[in-house]
Amino acid sequence: MKRTVIFSLATLLTFVWIVGCASMPSPKKMITRSKKPAKSGLYAQTPAAVRAPVKEASFDLKQSLANLRLAEEKVKLAGLKKERAEMEEKYSQTNKKLADTLVKQNEIIVERRKMEAVDNANLGDKEANIKRIADLKSKELSVESDSIQIKAEMSTLALRIKQLDKKIKAQNKRIAGKTKGKKRKGRKRG
Repeated sequence: MKRTVIFSLATLLTFVWIVGCASMPSPKKMITRSKKPAKSGLYAQTPAAVRAPVKEASFDLKQSLANLRLAEEKVKLAGLKKERAEMEEKYSQTNKKLADTLVKQNEIIVERRKMEAVDNANLGDKEANIKRIADLKSKELSVESDSIQIKAEMSTLALRIKQLDKKIKAQNKRIAGKTKGKKRKGRKRG
């Protein structure tokens, strides 16, 4: 019996405590209520002539926020342009690397063809000529493999540049849209 009474009392106290806490406003809600605009209180009672500076300040705030958003979009655009310039520089460096590789490959081809001409004319040691020609063909294939890898890298970079161009174009459109909206708003005020 004692246990049942204690258990019932504990349950009742817990229930009262929960219901009591649920019905109390939280401190966060109390704080946010105090931050509501003054319009609902004393400000609503002020005459319209006195509110004009507040409306003007409010308009200026909206303009400042629009300018901030526009500036943020321009920063994004600058970042995209910078990234594109870096890709373009990397593409140019890779293109130079390809040109160097092709020069090297053509030098090897010239050297191999000279050796083949010497071998076909039966000049020099036949065994040494064959080894030298085989060695040059091996180098030529190695350089050709390098040039294929470089061309693949260039294709990848060109694709990235095209993607960045699309992003830059879209960002320019966003900025142009915000600039047009800003001009329209400016006309309304004046």
